[in-house]
Amino acid sequence: MSKDAWGDSDEGMMGPEGYVTDDRAEEMFVGGLQAMREMLARFIEQQGEQTMAQSIRANWNPSWGKDPGRPDEIYEDCWRVP
Repeated sequence: MSKDAWGDSDEGMMGPEGYVTDDRAEEMFVGGLQAMREMLARFIEQQGEQTMAQSIRANWNPSWGKDPGRPDEIYEDCWRVP
């Protein structure tokens, strides 16, 4: 994956010996959870199940941190169809 596509830079991302830092890994994990939750909600919504889709969007495990809500513009790029 291109770092330019996501606006990442090497600064602050890589830890010792080229490993991803804990903070960056946590940020990526939460971003993946946001995107997956929204993907599932949109899939269910297309089946005509608006209530179920809202329920999926409302669920968040508190051990993952504060619920960040729907994905922001960065992740919205993933939903665009060419």
